[in-house]
Amino acid sequence: MNAPKITIKSEVQSRTVTTSKGMPKSIYNQQATLETEEMRIQIEVEVDGPDKGYPVGAVKEWDVVKDLVPGRFGIELARRMTLVDPAKPQQQQSKAA
Repeated sequence: MNAPKITIKSEVQSRTVTTSKGMPKSIYNQQATLETEEMRIQIEVEVDGPDKGYPVGAVKEWDVVKDLVPGRFGIELARRMTLVDPAKPQQQQSKAA
């Protein structure tokens, strides 16, 4: 099974939301493309701050297994995506007989 590929498409952007206590909070994200064998969609990848983003054009893999969390009605996905560097293909080592 292949991990979904995430390609970063924009610089870090910010928007302000109001918390449940009425305080403003900044949310930082980057536009990206998520691609699997079956689909390709546009998504937002949340980052920790304006200087914590990924370089535009970076290709990462989404470690979906790390993002599975127990939820109210079963398994859910964490709000933040765990992105890792793409796995290197394993080289076939031939054994001399």
